[in-house]
Amino acid sequence: MKKSVVTLLLIAVALIASAQNYNISAKLQNDSIIVGEQTLISISADIPPQSQVIPQQFADTICDKIFLIKDNEAKIDGGKYTKDYLITSFDTGINVISPIRFMVVSGADTNEFSTAELYLKVNPYILIDTIPRDTIFAQNSGTVLFGKDGFKNEIEQYIPDSIKQSMSADTLQMLREEIKRQMIQQYASQVMQTGFTNQQQIDSIANADSHRMFVVDKDIMETHYVYGSVDSVFVQEGQKVEKGDILFTLFEIEDINDELYNTPFNWAEFWYDVKTFFSKFWWLILLVIVAGAIIFYVIYRKKHGKSPIPMIKIKPERPAHEIAFENLERIRNEKIWSRGQVKEYHVQLTDTIRTYIDNRYGIDAEQMTTSEILDMFNAAIPIDSEDKMRLRQMLELADSVKFAKFQPLQGDNDLSLRNAFDFVEHTKEIIVNDPKVINAQAEIEADKITTEEKNDKEA
Repeated sequence: MKKSVVTLLLIAVALIASAQNYNISAKLQNDSIIVGEQTLISISADIPPQSQVIPQQFADTICDKIFLIKDNEAKIDGGKYTKDYLITSFDTGINVISPIRFMVVSGADTNEFSTAELYLKVNPYILIDTIPRDTIFAQNSGTVLFGKDGFKNEIEQYIPDSIKQSMSADTLQMLREEIKRQMIQQYASQVMQTGFTNQQQIDSIANADSHRMFVVDKDIMETHYVYGSVDSVFVQEGQKVEKGDILFTLFEIEDINDELYNTPFNWAEFWYDVKTFFSKFWWLILLVIVAGAIIFYVIYRKKHGKSPIPMIKIKPERPAHEIAFENLERIRNEKIWSRGQVKEYHVQLTDTIRTYIDNRYGIDAEQMTTSEILDMFNAAIPIDSEDKMRLRQMLELADSVKFAKFQPLQGDNDLSLRNAFDFVEHTKEIIVNDPKVINAQAEIEADKITTEEKNDKEA
């Protein structure tokens, strides 16, 4: 019996350790939506090479009150597994999204993992007038086309991740431009079958925003802009319309009815509000703790005549800016981004800046997100606005490269490095030698010499 218990404990510990190594995370694109609005659940995990991931299968719902709109195809980039679920909900209040399970098959081993619970706040409808504010009719007969936004999404899906990683930034950009040219050419051949043959205007439609609507015949006859999801669109790409046909309808949005927010109390909503408060006002809680510690120190010292904390003089380390400049100089000399290692370049650059902030201000910046670091400087640490802009540029560009696979231009890489040097230079600590300390050290040395001379004479 004891052996069985020990075996089960060892298996549990192994599973926990394995789950920690997989670095499983799940997050919502927006944790607060209007009822019926859509958002994404994004799952990521670090998995061993050559592993197979079997995700949990869903029908129409993820869980109670959470509806599945689209189950996006999973992606495995190196050892990183990612998958998105497009969801919505029609129940107001705080809805709990149950853990999502998936299995990882690696060789002969099969492990099952689950994500953490998520909380989705669903706000009531924004009221819309029953009478449309404006209905847009076709002024001409022709074919309906929508802007293609330069085929950005199609191009990124067309190029495999292995190709992106093996190419330099400039070569990859040239490849994107060539694919874009071919896609526009193919699109033009399809459109020309409708009788619309103006190549220059076809190019402008292909590069236009996806919310832009065109009615074309021999030329572009009219252009409209569909502002958002609230508007109702009655036509599709390639549809033939006659003059006077309805294209889309705009609606007038009224003020939100506050009474709709009087939903019944539940514990999920309570813990959501607590979590939101702590995430937004953590700095205020920190100030209260610091103020409490100072008050305790003053009261204790007044009562007992001494400090509750022993005053220990610690030998100063190297200044934070010296370490940062040394690492930045090394990054500049190595120029790894020129060899296609753009992601590694920005990781090293931001790690250096995060370590500098940690050493300079005593903030654990290495464990903080970009938004948390920027909020800290906005709320508690006074620096120039230009230095804030430099810091924002470095961190946000690095996030785009690391998480969105954005490929910056050479000028962007150089700008991040220059901003890193300037940020450290402008915020470095000015070290001034204390004259009292110098004088005290000189007096100690003088007394030491006098004592030694006196001892020599007596001898």
